[in-house]
Amino acid sequence: MKPFSRLGLPALFAWAITSQTAGLDPLARHGDLGIVLKPPSGSPPGSPIAGIRAGSSAETGGLKVGDRVLKIGSMPLDQPLAPDRALAAVRAGRAVVLEVNRASEVFHVSLIPSAVPMEKIPGVDVSLGSVITSQGYRLRTIVTRPKNATGRLPGLLLAGWLSCDSVESAAAADGFSKILHGIAERAGFVFLRVDKPGVGDSEGPPCDQTDFETELGGYRAGLTALRARPDVDPNRLFILGMSNGGGIAPLVAETVPVAGYIVSGGWAKTWLEHMMELERRRLALSGKSAGEVSEALKPESIFYGLYLKERLTPAQVIIRKPELARFWDDLPEHQYGRPAVFYHQLQSLDLPAAWEKVRVPVLSIHGEHDWLMSREDHEWIAATVNRNRPGAGRFVEVPKMDHFYLLHGSAEQAFRNDPKGSFASKALDSMVDWLVEQAALRSRAGAPP
Repeated sequence: MKPFSRLGLPALFAWAITSQTAGLDPLARHGDLGIVLKPPSGSPPGSPIAGIRAGSSAETGGLKVGDRVLKIGSMPLDQPLAPDRALAAVRAGRAVVLEVNRASEVFHVSLIPSAVPMEKIPGVDVSLGSVITSQGYRLRTIVTRPKNATGRLPGLLLAGWLSCDSVESAAAADGFSKILHGIAERAGFVFLRVDKPGVGDSEGPPCDQTDFETELGGYRAGLTALRARPDVDPNRLFILGMSNGGGIAPLVAETVPVAGYIVSGGWAKTWLEHMMELERRRLALSGKSAGEVSEALKPESIFYGLYLKERLTPAQVIIRKPELARFWDDLPEHQYGRPAVFYHQLQSLDLPAAWEKVRVPVLSIHGEHDWLMSREDHEWIAATVNRNRPGAGRFVEVPKMDHFYLLHGSAEQAFRNDPKGSFASKALDSMVDWLVEQAALRSRAGAPP
């Protein structure tokens, strides 16, 4: 999955400053070795190289597809998440030694990674900065603003997705990055994105060890920084929540008021309910009959109950009930690349209570063929906001769109990603039009409602 009462979590009061004004050295730029690694498996040990980018340090250093990387620096690639963790620690211009096995011959090669290229968006200035969370981590921010714009502009913060993918992308190569680049180019906002701890240029623990509370602190620090900018109108702050960020968006604004939210591909129940609904859709789209789906969900509900409500790791669930082992195909301590504690914390959130407190406009967008997130949750968010403030909640379902902003002819094709769909431009149009409309209304109002 590329898969909130005001928490019941400890307060995470985060402050935000730019690295320049704080007198700190700029965050080191993430480095690119130019290799794609598969997870380690079988024998010989190490992670096989699945691809090498032309002109990269890996190519000039003589590496080949099929070589097995045993170590990157001092980190052995002997665990499923180790390749991603090792590559995330690489910094531009800093030599790193790889230990490589090629046809049973082990050798070492020193590579100097290039810097990950910055984004280039037509008509937009892109700048890099940082914020500091209450835990002391410096996190990378990417800020876009229209070229030659004057005066105070409306501001937009991204609350991002579940996975450990960076919110920065040099090219708009997938649906998520097309949305982000398109908003930056067309909406006329100062748009701030903040990378999670351990992702991109950000400091902090590896993303696969970062819990939800820590991640939430980064978004709050980003919102504080956005509000403090002299080129941003603090009365016209908005949050764009994508995927997991679409569910937890109202929690980001706990101490900083905002003028509105976009929820795209989000959720609004407990994480346990969300996962059981997701599993039901997955099983049905896999070809199971209704009876087979119901039968399969019985043991899965037991597994997820122990995992999420009893706060066990998947491995602990299996120790307690070995017969459930066949229903788990992810790692013993992780799911979707995040630690079990991340989901324990999601389960503890009260998202309905958080959304019931929202009294500002909300655009809630769902794709017709998004099998990862439910239409019902998006309709409920819009309806809840409308009860608080009639007309403020707007639900939009984008025909044929999946979770990744791609179009497919059927739900089954979206499930298989077959064929790979074209970009759902209607989703971008809906977001941009709503942001422009709400910023104008807020500007005319001159003050919070």
